[in-house]
Amino acid sequence: MNKKLIFLDVDGTLTLPDGEVSPKVKEAIHQVQHNGHEVFLCTGRSYAGTRPLFSLGFDGMICSAGGYIEVHGQKIFETCLLEEDIRLARDVFEQHHVLYNLETNHITFQDEKMNYEFVKHRLKDGENLNSELQRLLNEQKEHFNIHPLKDYDNNPIPVQKICFMCENEKQLEEPKRILSDKFHFVIHEIFSQDVINGEIILKETDKGVAVQKVCDYLHVPIQDTIAFGDSMNDCAMIQACGHGVVMGNGSQELKQYGDAICESVQDDGIYHELHRLGLF
Repeated sequence: MNKKLIFLDVDGTLTLPDGEVSPKVKEAIHQVQHNGHEVFLCTGRSYAGTRPLFSLGFDGMICSAGGYIEVHGQKIFETCLLEEDIRLARDVFEQHHVLYNLETNHITFQDEKMNYEFVKHRLKDGENLNSELQRLLNEQKEHFNIHPLKDYDNNPIPVQKICFMCENEKQLEEPKRILSDKFHFVIHEIFSQDVINGEIILKETDKGVAVQKVCDYLHVPIQDTIAFGDSMNDCAMIQACGHGVVMGNGSQELKQYGDAICESVQDDGIYHELHRLGLF
């Protein structure tokens, strides 16, 4: 069998709702690496947001939905938003009461209201809201190295991606009209029925383009690649790779683009599909 490059989305694909990776999926990753294949993260998370996963020993990573690429510990590509585009996006989001963050390689600039929206879905019914909420907020700030937006204003640094949240589609109509010439708007089906969660990505940057850059760097044909994803920001990756796998818990829209649908993340989908493919 030819050497395969395997690209794994993180949230909803590699990691369980509590942010952990199951023992069976860890085993599968290490087994396929032992058999000569290489495994890469391919995530919308910033580089900072992938830090809790470093100990798994990946062969490289694609972060910020293609804005940053590292192979064997070496940065091979990075792109950043222009300062004038950041100002424009922030202005239009603020005018239409859309929450947003600014993601850099090592810091996520994000205010407390957006922090709360990201963690509140993890609270279980009947839990002590105050103590558990504070624990989750602190955990998120540590994992993603979150700083207030005002810190960015005081000391701007290169930004790879902007995420957003709002209550309804109408709030996005004008931002889309103004920003769609330069950005893809990607809506996620992640965790809540009462909030719209998504990201804007530079049009020349996406996970599929990033996969091709890794293949070119390693001189591996793209037909020898396998992708796992669960949401629409994985679509370019699923379509680009030789074998695109959508998680059982994934977006119904994304499933039409996959070559296969595996078990859910809760049922160790990555483990079972890699085994079916004969990689371990």
